[in-house]
Amino acid sequence: MKHLHPRNGSVRFRAERCTRGFTLIELMVVVTVCVVLGGMAIPRLMSVIYAAKLRGAMADFSSLLESSRIYAIRDNRFYSIYILASSGTSPQQAYVDMLPKSLTGASGNGGTSVASGDPVIAITSDVAPQAASTAPSTSNLASQLLPATTSVTPTDASRASSPATFGPRGLPCLTLNVTQGAVSGRICDSSGGPVAYWIFFKNNRSGNWGAVTVTPAGRIQKWYYDVGSSAWAKA
Repeated sequence: MKHLHPRNGSVRFRAERCTRGFTLIELMVVVTVCVVLGGMAIPRLMSVIYAAKLRGAMADFSSLLESSRIYAIRDNRFYSIYILASSGTSPQQAYVDMLPKSLTGASGNGGTSVASGDPVIAITSDVAPQAASTAPSTSNLASQLLPATTSVTPTDASRASSPATFGPRGLPCLTLNVTQGAVSGRICDSSGGPVAYWIFFKNNRSGNWGAVTVTPAGRIQKWYYDVGSSAWAKA
């Protein structure tokens, strides 16, 4: 490195100025810009996360419904899907009530608890099933789900008294408690006509709504509520 003579002190001074750091004002400006950008991006990011959790819960529940339908056909039985609220260390979950299998054709324990071997999914605590009576624009969803001339009214599958149930033919049906002689139990009643189900989910943080439906033909569909148009769209 060359040594600078005193008369070149101005050169040394300019070199030192060129290598100096940011001033406090410059740092404050950069930090302010980062805070503003973060304040704009974080709500958007959280909205995406909440939407993903809702869609994920609906996708998992739809898969569970399809599994129940396949098992019912395979085993020549009827199976119901129940939702259990979180309790202690157990998360909120939904399961196919398959075990134990009764000789009468009934299956499960009536939705009281998950038995070892029952297909089960966990549902995030941010998302909760909701009664159909509290869901928005149910008439709009019903008009897309069923023909205008049908007399079928979708059954709310969020209630333990009316769980979504599939019979041996893979079609949705309602369960009835019957007694014949000394034998009593539940049966899958398809003699009452076509049956459709819907169950609504809501993200408690974002307020977004979703739904999973089952047509009388057994078709399972996911839906997402569009607040802007006050209508349901297929997810």
